[in-house]
Amino acid sequence: MLVFLALPVAIFLIFVIYPFILAGYYSLTDWSGFSSDIPFIGIANYVKLAQDDIFQHALVNNIIIAVVVPLVTIVLALAFASLITVAGRSHGNVQGIRASALYRTLSFFPYCVPAIVIGIIWGFVYDPSAGLLNGVLNGIGIPIGDFAWLGDVRTALPASMFVIIWSFVGFYTVLFVAAIKGIPAETYEAVRLDGAGRFRTAFSITVPLIRDTVQTGYIYLGIAALDAFVYMTALFPNAGGPNNTTLVMSQELFITAFRKGHFGYATAMGVVLAVVTLLFAAIVFGVNRLLAGSDKETADDRHDRSRRSAHRRADDRPRPPHPGDAVAGVLSHLVMILWTVIIVLPFLWVLMSSFKTTKEILHSPFALPAQWKFDNYANAWTTSGVGSYFANTLIVVGSALVLVMLLGAMCAYVLARFRFIGNRAIYYLMLAGLTFPIFLAIVPLFFVLRSIGLLGTLPGLILTYVAFALPFTVFFLHSFFRALPDEIYEAAQIDGASEWRTFFQVMLPMARPGMATVAIFNFLGLWNQFLLPVALNPDQNNYVLTQGMASFASQAGYSVDFGALMAAVVITVAPVLVVYVIFQRQLQGSVSQGTMK
Repeated sequence: MLVFLALPVAIFLIFVIYPFILAGYYSLTDWSGFSSDIPFIGIANYVKLAQDDIFQHALVNNIIIAVVVPLVTIVLALAFASLITVAGRSHGNVQGIRASALYRTLSFFPYCVPAIVIGIIWGFVYDPSAGLLNGVLNGIGIPIGDFAWLGDVRTALPASMFVIIWSFVGFYTVLFVAAIKGIPAETYEAVRLDGAGRFRTAFSITVPLIRDTVQTGYIYLGIAALDAFVYMTALFPNAGGPNNTTLVMSQELFITAFRKGHFGYATAMGVVLAVVTLLFAAIVFGVNRLLAGSDKETADDRHDRSRRSAHRRADDRPRPPHPGDAVAGVLSHLVMILWTVIIVLPFLWVLMSSFKTTKEILHSPFALPAQWKFDNYANAWTTSGVGSYFANTLIVVGSALVLVMLLGAMCAYVLARFRFIGNRAIYYLMLAGLTFPIFLAIVPLFFVLRSIGLLGTLPGLILTYVAFALPFTVFFLHSFFRALPDEIYEAAQIDGASEWRTFFQVMLPMARPGMATVAIFNFLGLWNQFLLPVALNPDQNNYVLTQGMASFASQAGYSVDFGALMAAVVITVAPVLVVYVIFQRQLQGSVSQGTMK
């Protein structure tokens, strides 16, 4: 069994844990990164950070994003989840509005799209002269003109936060749908018989009974918002927006390390970012515990009372439809249709633009192509290098996916099925890897790869991808292997099967549903990865798609072939779209399984 653990644990320790430990030391030095001399300066970097106006401005921006984005996303996702699950008729069986499956499927799709591509798409949507948003607003009679949403200090940050919210709402809608479906139907039926309206039901029943799921969602959203590097990099290639209005700590860290060469100072920023992340999680846990303590008894009593009420009224004659059901149904559909349009329209607009010339995109952005230019795709694939980026991505993602699934399954199997000294320590260390802010390790990891000759190489990127995907893989598969019956394992041992044969021919096939689910999520995560390649893969010949797209989109002025760029966006999204269409039920189902666990 030691063989099963040795390689995955070694990769995890070298490429994840060791860089995090190094980060603490580097943050106390004045290391430039290119000298063998590493001057120790104690807490001087932290004192300097306290006096750094730019960093403090970035910190304030991060705090604003961490407060606004999770709150708005959770509220929208809860509202949509309630409409989908329980906002149908107010009598009889509890049900959602019609076509709820379609709304859920379409709203989930942005979660599968690379964040860098989402940023590029919305950068075009916000374009002052040829953007979709100004075109729509002017078209419906709101005279916005050529307003620069990303160039105005008043709107740059709110517009950026909307993009992050837009990309996450669908995932959390599916998460909350799964949680709400876990509430007994008779609970809703009883409170409706007692005369509770939809808003009262949502605040007094739904939210209290799925509080733990909401808390988990809030924490993960807050961690994502405290990063925001990819979205801000895509929307503002020059970093910071107008007057640094959108600068976030992760951007300032990246600039300080890889453009200015102040690696010790940058690592101190990473430590501060990690501390802020932990404080955010602790505050959310504390607030939730206070609210749960004051409301738990009331919620339990209300739940029991609802059950008793349901039993007392079980023999009552069904009530006629409530007069407000039709109005509520129409309003619910209008809300969901509006959100679906907001989700789908940018993608359709980019698809149409991918068949236009640059001149048509800039001067007739909303008209159909005068001539459908399929050669935009050929230009994107060859001239713009997307074909090379695509091939590199297939090599890196394909290799990393096979390795992480194999090594993660081996590690999870041993930790779930065997008891030995250090078992729980390894498991909890893997779990801790899920919470570590990747930016804290990015500077030390750069030098770890350089020291072993793997910086800027595809093998180095593959190993790094595997290391950072292992915690999620082990965590998810651990529960599947633990649930497998002991009798099957014992029967294989009685038949004389070795541990290797038992694992590969007996236990691993039985965990196929879990393996498939984890493989899909790992594929999406690896395909969409941006930070690791942009920091650790500086060789343009080895660029992956997300790097190539960022480089392509950041080219200066109007010299870009916008038709080819739009085609490149479609090429990047297409594999994700295919995977999503084929496995959408399994993707959404796995979110439900995770909620139940």
